Amino acid sequence: MIMKKCVLLSLLPVLFFLPLTAFAEKIVFGNSRWPPYSIVEEDGRKTGINTEIVTELCRRIGVEAEFRTLPWKRALKYAEQGKIDAIYAARRTKEREKFLHYPSEPLLMERTVILAREGSGIRAAGLADLKGMIVGVVRGFTYGPEFDSFKEIKKIECNDDEQVVKIFAVSKRAFLVASNEEGVTKYLCKKVGVKSEVVLVLDELPSFLAFSKALGKRGRELAKKFGDALKKMKKEGFTEKVRNKYF
Repeated sequence: MIMKKCVLLSLLPVLFFLPLTAFAEKIVFGNSRWPPYSIVEEDGRKTGINTEIVTELCRRIGVEAEFRTLPWKRALKYAEQGKIDAIYAARRTKEREKFLHYPSEPLLMERTVILAREGSGIRAAGLADLKGMIVGVVRGFTYGPEFDSFKEIKKIECNDDEQVVKIFAVSKRAFLVASNEEGVTKYLCKKVGVKSEVVLVLDELPSFLAFSKALGKRGRELAKKFGDALKKMKKEGFTEKVRNKYF
């Protein structure tokens, strides 16, 4: 008995100086590579706008974050099966509501837009105002039914967003870019040294940090906690500060 007491007393100083994260609840977050929102650096570090925001949310709430980068469809399936606790950034659909708890506050607003070079002077109230112009698109992507079916624009198909932006960077013609998510294209433009501006917004939808219903009541509680904390962070200007680092 004396020996046990001595061992316990010797451990107390060690326990006292351990960081709080040593005892914190761990939450496993799933996401996919989606620069600048979710980035995996060459050394394996997880960065990006959404990842930085989620990391700060966890710090404020007092939980430990583990990030798993997965193909998007697999991340959704793992959230449904309870193999991961949460997922970002997920748009809200009836199908996903069956297995995900959504907070009241979105992580970001995803905007489908048409971009031009900064200072181009091009403005459009609708697609009809862009009649006859050339727009780079990604082959197989959808930009909304109205744009997809509009025949009065010449669409140049590319393999991916990077290829579209490369053409945009060297083109001296009135070449525009269609983007599924404004931030992704602006980030790529910045990397090649081209400044862009939105000339037409095609669509705007919120996407969320959502929690698996496999967690039971805890999933609903976490969705509320994270939603409340995110709302406060936005009011403080934290999320905008993070975004400004990448654009």
